[in-house]
Order: sequence, then structure tokens, then C-alpha cells
Amino acid sequence: MTQTNQTDRQDQTNQANRPNCQEQEQELIKTLQGNLPFEENPYEAIGKSLGLSEDEVVEMLKALKASDRLKRVGAILRHQKSGYTSNAMVVFRTEQAMTETVGAVLAASPLVSHCYERTSYEKWPYNLYAMFHSRNDCEIEAFVESVAEKYKITDFEILYSVRELKKTSMIFYKT
Repeated sequence: MTQTNQTDRQDQTNQANRPNCQEQEQELIKTLQGNLPFEENPYEAIGKSLGLSEDEVVEMLKALKASDRLKRVGAILRHQKSGYTSNAMVVFRTEQAMTETVGAVLAASPLVSHCYERTSYEKWPYNLYAMFHSRNDCEIEAFVESVAEKYKITDFEILYSVRELKKTSMIFYKT
């Protein structure tokens, strides 16, 4: 038997023992439904558990994204466990002309995880919302008050979280 034939036969055997692409994708998605490994290279660890390289995992994710079968991979931060025990939704009533400017300032702050504009209503006049996370209330209050003062915002509320609700990931395949 020639070296080429032997190599071809080994490749066929390796491919026969490896799950097909759709099975690999499902296994990858099952893995991503849980917690990412708390490691410097989580995709490398995931790859090892699936018999893939880190590059293969990344390429598979890119292909899933490109084909619109994957919207995003996102992290769920458990704020209290990471020391950020002060969490608040801050709502502002801003003049329409200032909303984008103030929103950009809020969104640029390391204290803010997300910031967005909403329609205001007569009984709820707030149109700009920002979720703040800090190690203490004072830091949130100082930042919010400085923004309110700088942009002359007189109507805002700081709504502190009383408890954290259960956070879960989407489940697409049962493990």
C-alpha cells in the first residue's frame, strides 16, 4: 500500500469517527447554553471538550453567525457575586435635543451596562434609561447628579435594585 493510500484511509477513518457538522454545531450550541469556562481561553476549553481546536470553534461560530443561525454569544454577569452590590436603573426626562448627547455620556461611563431611549408618557415622563452597577450607592449618585447638573436635567429617578431576579440562558437543545 502506498503512503498516499494509507493517509487517505486514515483520514476517512478519522472523519468517520467524527460527528458530522450539524452534530458538532448542536454540541457546540449545547455547550454555549451553559456557563463559559472561567479560563483565559474559553473557546479553547470548549474545543477540547468537543474534540475541536479553538480555531475550529471560532470558525464554526462565525459560520453560524454568517448563516443567521446564531444571533450572538453574550455573557450574563452576576453583579452581586462580582462585588457590584449597588445596581440601579436611572431614568431621566431629557429635552429631545439633548437626549442623544446625554445618552452618549451615560453609555460611555464604566458604571453603565446599557443605556437606551424610550417613549415617554404623561404618567411616566422619562425617556432616557441607564442601568448602573457599582460597589456602592454613593458612586452612582455622584455620577448621576453630575450629569444632571451639567445638562440641567431636573427630572430623574434612581431606582435601586432590591433583589436580583433569576438570570438564565436560552435553551435550544437539551443536554
